[in-house]
Amino acid sequence: MEFDDTSFIGLVNAEKYKSFVDENWELDNLFQHFSNEMQKGNILVFQMTEEGIEHSWNVKVRIGKEVAVDQYFRKAVGYIRVTANQLYLADYSCLTMAAQFKDERVPDENCSNYKINIEEGNYKVNVIQFYNADKDEHIGDDETDILLNFIKISDFQATAGDVFWYSY
Repeated sequence: MEFDDTSFIGLVNAEKYKSFVDENWELDNLFQHFSNEMQKGNILVFQMTEEGIEHSWNVKVRIGKEVAVDQYFRKAVGYIRVTANQLYLADYSCLTMAAQFKDERVPDENCSNYKINIEEGNYKVNVIQFYNADKDEHIGDDETDILLNFIKISDFQATAGDVFWYSY
Protein backbone atom coordinates (compact mmCIF):
# COMPACT_ATOMS: atom_id res chain seq x y z
CA MET A 1 0.00 0.00 0.00
CA GLU A 2 1.71 3.16 -1.25
CA PHE A 3 1.61 5.89 1.31
CA ASP A 4 -0.43 8.99 1.29
CA ASP A 5 -1.30 9.39 4.96
CA THR A 6 -1.18 5.85 6.32
CA SER A 7 -0.94 6.76 10.00
CA PHE A 8 -4.44 5.22 10.09
CA ILE A 9 -5.65 2.47 7.77
CA GLY A 10 -9.19 1.24 7.33
CA LEU A 11 -10.43 -2.11 6.02
CA VAL A 12 -13.70 -1.09 4.40
CA ASN A 13 -16.84 -2.65 2.98
CA ALA A 14 -17.36 0.19 0.50
CA GLU A 15 -20.89 -0.92 -0.37
CA LYS A 16 -22.16 -0.60 3.23
CA TYR A 17 -19.86 1.93 4.89
CA LYS A 18 -21.52 5.31 5.47
CA SER A 19 -18.56 7.65 5.11
CA PHE A 20 -19.93 11.17 5.55
CA VAL A 21 -19.73 12.66 9.06
CA ASP A 22 -19.87 16.47 8.79
CA GLU A 23 -18.15 19.19 6.78
CA ASN A 24 -16.66 20.47 10.04
CA TRP A 25 -16.06 17.18 11.84
CA GLU A 26 -13.75 17.05 14.81
CA LEU A 27 -11.51 14.12 15.65
CA ASP A 28 -13.77 12.87 18.47
CA ASN A 29 -16.77 12.85 16.09
CA LEU A 30 -14.80 11.02 13.41
CA PHE A 31 -13.60 8.34 15.80
CA GLN A 32 -17.08 7.87 17.25
CA HIS A 33 -18.32 7.44 13.68
CA PHE A 34 -15.61 4.85 13.02
CA SER A 35 -16.60 3.02 16.20
CA ASN A 36 -20.29 2.98 15.22
CA GLU A 37 -19.50 1.67 11.74
CA MET A 38 -17.11 -0.93 13.20
CA GLN A 39 -19.92 -2.28 15.38
CA LYS A 40 -22.07 -2.68 12.24
CA GLY A 41 -19.26 -4.61 10.53
CA ASN A 42 -18.68 -2.04 7.78
CA ILE A 43 -15.11 -1.00 8.62
CA LEU A 44 -12.13 -1.82 10.83
CA VAL A 45 -9.75 1.09 11.56
CA PHE A 46 -6.19 0.86 12.89
CA GLN A 47 -3.70 3.46 14.07
CA MET A 48 -0.49 2.28 12.43
CA THR A 49 1.96 4.74 13.98
CA GLU A 50 1.97 7.00 17.01
CA GLU A 51 4.39 9.44 15.38
CA GLY A 52 2.40 9.98 12.17
CA ILE A 53 5.16 8.43 10.08
CA GLU A 54 4.15 7.84 6.48
CA HIS A 55 5.08 4.40 5.24
CA SER A 56 4.32 2.24 2.21
CA TRP A 57 2.87 -0.85 3.88
CA ASN A 58 3.55 -4.33 2.54
CA VAL A 59 0.21 -6.03 3.25
CA LYS A 60 -0.28 -9.79 2.94
CA VAL A 61 -3.81 -11.19 2.76
CA ARG A 62 -4.70 -14.75 3.72
CA ILE A 63 -8.19 -16.17 3.44
CA GLY A 64 -9.18 -19.46 5.03
CA LYS A 65 -7.90 -20.94 8.23
CA GLU A 66 -6.18 -19.24 11.11
CA VAL A 67 -2.44 -18.92 10.90
CA ALA A 68 -0.30 -19.34 14.01
CA VAL A 69 2.18 -16.49 14.38
CA ASP A 70 4.53 -16.39 17.37
CA GLN A 71 6.43 -13.14 16.91
CA TYR A 72 4.90 -9.82 15.93
CA PHE A 73 4.76 -6.19 17.01
CA ARG A 74 1.03 -6.24 17.81
CA LYS A 75 -2.16 -8.05 16.96
CA ALA A 76 -5.87 -7.25 16.91
CA VAL A 77 -9.01 -9.23 16.14
CA GLY A 78 -12.05 -7.65 14.53
CA TYR A 79 -15.12 -8.70 12.60
CA ILE A 80 -16.36 -7.46 9.24
CA ARG A 81 -19.17 -8.17 6.79
CA VAL A 82 -18.32 -8.67 3.13
CA THR A 83 -20.85 -7.82 0.42
CA ALA A 84 -20.25 -7.48 -3.33
CA ASN A 85 -17.29 -9.90 -2.92
CA GLN A 86 -14.84 -7.13 -2.05
CA LEU A 87 -13.21 -5.01 0.62
CA TYR A 88 -10.78 -2.11 0.30
CA LEU A 89 -7.83 -0.81 2.26
CA ALA A 90 -8.21 2.93 2.74
CA ASP A 91 -5.69 5.41 4.09
CA TYR A 92 -6.43 8.27 6.46
CA SER A 93 -6.65 10.83 3.63
CA CYS A 94 -9.34 8.81 1.85
CA LEU A 95 -11.30 8.23 5.07
CA THR A 96 -11.19 11.87 6.15
CA MET A 97 -12.04 13.35 2.74
CA ALA A 98 -15.10 11.09 2.54
CA ALA A 99 -16.02 12.04 6.12
CA GLN A 100 -15.92 15.75 5.25
CA PHE A 101 -17.45 15.89 1.77
CA LYS A 102 -20.67 14.16 0.68
CA ASP A 103 -19.44 13.77 -2.88
CA GLU A 104 -16.26 11.90 -1.86
CA ARG A 105 -16.38 8.12 -1.61
CA VAL A 106 -14.40 5.28 -0.15
CA PRO A 107 -12.42 4.11 -1.99
CA ASP A 108 -11.00 7.17 -3.68
CA GLU A 109 -8.88 6.87 -6.83
CA ASN A 110 -5.73 5.93 -4.92
CA CYS A 111 -7.36 3.44 -2.56
CA SER A 112 -9.33 1.76 -5.34
CA ASN A 113 -6.00 0.08 -6.14
CA TYR A 114 -6.18 -1.79 -2.82
CA LYS A 115 -9.17 -4.02 -3.47
CA ILE A 116 -9.37 -7.39 -1.74
CA ASN A 117 -11.48 -9.92 -3.61
CA ILE A 118 -13.21 -12.10 -1.05
CA GLU A 119 -16.38 -14.16 -0.94
CA GLU A 120 -19.46 -12.56 0.64
CA GLY A 121 -20.09 -13.41 4.27
CA ASN A 122 -19.04 -12.66 7.84
CA TYR A 123 -15.36 -12.78 8.75
CA LYS A 124 -13.15 -12.78 11.78
CA VAL A 125 -10.05 -10.81 10.85
CA ASN A 126 -6.74 -11.31 12.61
CA VAL A 127 -4.64 -8.24 11.93
CA ILE A 128 -1.00 -8.81 12.72
CA GLN A 129 1.44 -5.92 12.48
CA PHE A 130 5.08 -6.98 12.16
CA TYR A 131 6.57 -3.59 11.37
CA ASN A 132 6.84 -0.86 14.00
CA ALA A 133 7.12 2.28 11.86
CA ASP A 134 7.92 4.48 14.86
CA LYS A 135 11.08 2.49 15.62
CA ASP A 136 11.77 1.30 12.06
CA GLU A 137 11.96 -2.33 13.16
CA HIS A 138 10.39 -5.63 12.17
CA ILE A 139 9.40 -8.22 14.74
CA GLY A 140 8.88 -11.66 13.27
CA ASP A 141 8.20 -11.70 9.52
CA ASP A 142 10.53 -9.15 7.92
CA GLU A 143 8.98 -9.61 4.46
CA THR A 144 5.51 -8.45 5.59
CA ASP A 145 4.46 -5.32 7.45
CA ILE A 146 0.83 -6.34 8.06
CA LEU A 147 -0.94 -9.67 7.74
CA LEU A 148 -4.72 -9.67 7.27
CA ASN A 149 -5.94 -13.20 8.02
CA PHE A 150 -9.64 -13.68 7.14
CA ILE A 151 -11.57 -16.60 8.65
CA LYS A 152 -15.16 -17.02 7.47
CA ILE A 153 -17.67 -17.40 10.31
CA SER A 154 -21.37 -18.19 10.30
CA ASP A 155 -22.60 -15.46 12.66
CA PHE A 156 -21.40 -11.88 12.75
CA GLN A 157 -19.93 -10.62 16.03
CA ALA A 158 -19.81 -6.87 16.57
CA THR A 159 -16.36 -5.40 17.05
CA ALA A 160 -16.50 -3.60 20.36
CA GLY A 161 -14.45 -0.59 21.26
CA ASP A 162 -12.59 2.09 19.42
CA VAL A 163 -10.06 2.37 16.65
CA PHE A 164 -7.47 -0.37 17.17
CA TRP A 165 -4.20 0.77 18.74
CA TYR A 166 -5.49 4.35 19.11
CA SER A 167 -3.21 6.18 21.54
CA TYR A 168 -4.29 9.83 21.76
